[in-house]
Amino acid sequence: MRVSFSHLTPMYCDNKSSIQIAHNSVFNERTKHIEIDCHLTLHHLKHDTITLPFVPSSLQIADFFTKSYSISRFYFLVDKLSMLVVAASSV
Repeated sequence: MRVSFSHLTPMYCDNKSSIQIAHNSVFNERTKHIEIDCHLTLHHLKHDTITLPFVPSSLQIADFFTKSYSISRFYFLVDKLSMLVVAASSV
């Protein structure tokens, strides 16, 4: 598609082993059952279109959409997503 990028796209990952496998092709050759998305990630990593920065699981913002949290954790993640919580009005 010949799209040019001004900077690398970060793909945040909370698994240090996955990051290490992606950076080291020797691990890839010895790792069995690698899915197609892993090969795609490796391709883009080698062609400098993405980076794989580590983010601790506690700061994994995407979990907001898949898990339930305490009220304090909910507000923390809402703040990180720059979302606004509006209280429901009584009907």
